[in-house]
Amino acid sequence: MWGMRGQTKLLFVGSGLPTGGGAERQWSLLIPALRTSGFDVLLLTLVARGALFDQLVQLGIPASCVRMRHRTDLIRLRQALRYADARPDLIVTQSINAHVVGQLIARRIGAPHVVTEHAGPGVPRAAHRSLLAHLIAPRVDSVVAVTRAQIPQLLDIGYRPERLSIIHNAVPAMTQTDLPESVRDELGVPRENFLAVLVATLRPEKRVDVFIRAIQAASRRDSRISGIVVGNGPELGRLSELVDEDRAVRLIGHRSDVADILGAADVVCLSSDAEAGPMTVLEAMSVGKPVVATDVGGVSEAVINEETGLLVPARDIGAFASAVLRLASDPPLAGRMGEAARMRHRALFSTSRMVSEYAELFERVLEARRSALRGP
Repeated sequence: MWGMRGQTKLLFVGSGLPTGGGAERQWSLLIPALRTSGFDVLLLTLVARGALFDQLVQLGIPASCVRMRHRTDLIRLRQALRYADARPDLIVTQSINAHVVGQLIARRIGAPHVVTEHAGPGVPRAAHRSLLAHLIAPRVDSVVAVTRAQIPQLLDIGYRPERLSIIHNAVPAMTQTDLPESVRDELGVPRENFLAVLVATLRPEKRVDVFIRAIQAASRRDSRISGIVVGNGPELGRLSELVDEDRAVRLIGHRSDVADILGAADVVCLSSDAEAGPMTVLEAMSVGKPVVATDVGGVSEAVINEETGLLVPARDIGAFASAVLRLASDPPLAGRMGEAARMRHRALFSTSRMVSEYAELFERVLEARRSALRGP
């Protein structure tokens, strides 16, 4: 029976599982947890594998990559469609090309299709992606958003409101292996400094330039303030020129010890123009750090202004700098906000909550399909 998890096969289809994206990191948590809870889970990526793909393979998740070279790579598309032979009971997809492949597989075998949407409001879609999204949206059995802020855009695309669910992202409490003092010594940050950290893939919408300019401005007023940017991406060259002007902020590239760096921070920052459910904010909360972030997308569903952090308007360098200065000048306030953030993460953003909500959604969708097949 479909309602029995041990006999329910889920096929996840995505483009790839690199380490940088929030959607991919969420799948790296969700997929093994669903298997542990009793589902039979398969993974298919269309374009690339990635570090998180390899991590799931090491955990014993059956996974394949067909390595499509372009959208019209018909040979590899046919290879992907052969996953219909595995007879999954339900298909889950992330990214527009995966939505198309997932819908084709679902129609071929009569299985329900659940789409997950992680893009924040305001993130532009290429014309061909927008067209495909409008074609797919009315046909899927369920769509999962990660924040209420996505709803207007998803409805405009054509997803049916009665098929829309919101399941917030989640992260486990991060484990630190190094003392904050040791991390600061290794980073070259004086122990007495107030350290602001931003972790992101360096894409244009992350507006890391706003963070850099804000920390530089704050540092001119309080020389104890330092900034660190963790991550790589297409904006690296341009951002490197900005930090060369002022050593208050440094770019340190990709790091495997993000938990330790967050643990050594006094505040964790997010300066994006567009976000849905940013994982970095949840990670900061899990280690008891206050957050200074732009009030965009679903950020305010995680960060409570004046309680677990401070929210500022997007692109407002002055407001961002003032928020950092306020916390730097009031350590007890920063400490209270950090502890409130830790408690909020524990109450609302645990992985067990997220996995339970996905499992319940899958079971509802499967039961609805079974009822439809039974007829009146």
